[in-house]
Amino acid sequence: MGYCYLLHFARPISDKHTCQHYIGYTSKSLAERIEEHRKGHGARLTQVALERGIVFECVRTWANVTRRDERKLKNKKNSPILCPVCQQKPIRCKIR
Repeated sequence: MGYCYLLHFARPISDKHTCQHYIGYTSKSLAERIEEHRKGHGARLTQVALERGIVFECVRTWANVTRRDERKLKNKKNSPILCPVCQQKPIRCKIR
């Protein structure tokens, strides 16, 4: 069991790719995993964001979940609906 988390990028990755979110999973410390992303050791998408000077923050987490739960969230392809920033709701992640 671990955590799923939603990262929100300050702006789209590119003109062609309007992606502004990343859903990830970790079975270790959530704070450590977010820090890995910030250092460029996370997913390729977060590496590209860093290369392009795009900041991101963790805006939502789900605790006590599995990789299967992460896949379910990704397969829904509705990150903006899950994102409190996009929905103008309070952020549900204490890691910034």
